[in-house]
Amino acid sequence: MKKLLMLLPVAAAFSLASCNENKPAETTTTETTTTSTAATGDMDMQYRSRAKRIADKMAADMKITDTAMVSRLEDSYYTRAQRLGDLRTKYTSDTTGMAAAMRSAYSETDTEMKGYLPAETYTAYETSRPTYYEDAYMDDTNMESGSMDNSASASTETSSMDGGEGGKMKVKADGDVKIKDAAGNKAKIDGDDGTVKLKPENGKDVKIK
Repeated sequence: MKKLLMLLPVAAAFSLASCNENKPAETTTTETTTTSTAATGDMDMQYRSRAKRIADKMAADMKITDTAMVSRLEDSYYTRAQRLGDLRTKYTSDTTGMAAAMRSAYSETDTEMKGYLPAETYTAYETSRPTYYEDAYMDDTNMESGSMDNSASASTETSSMDGGEGGKMKVKADGDVKIKDAAGNKAKIDGDDGTVKLKPENGKDVKIK
């Protein structure tokens, strides 16, 4: 019986190989496309969920009751989430390049929001900008809309970061965001002026203003 069970996977492998000889290209292409589409769809859902949480949090903080305005904020944060996700993939081993590119993505989102938010609302947003940094909302499985503490002294930690396991993120009461990935690389975003400081596990420290 044991021999039979051991032979089953081998037989299945030979059967698959035989089928592949007839239509190798079609089988491979179909499987790859399906997997890629599923992965992309999952990430898109995470980006949407994350954007909604941030927009709802900001709307509550700024007392924004215009649903069209809240929807526009959600779109802005969704676009930012997509871009940051692409940058994490593109700059996997280049922390310096990633920090500079992410800073640019955040800046572009700010510019977009400044174009449609009332002046007083945008000014209020500027004073608490770090509250709405994406890193504070990376736990897509456990966080619900509005679950972030509305207090400026709120802090949160998550055991994992988007795209990897073993990472850690912490938002301090003063708005500073500290990140440490599974490889030991550290990053800090200053809550006051947005300065980014990088401390690679192996390499020189980098400071980006």
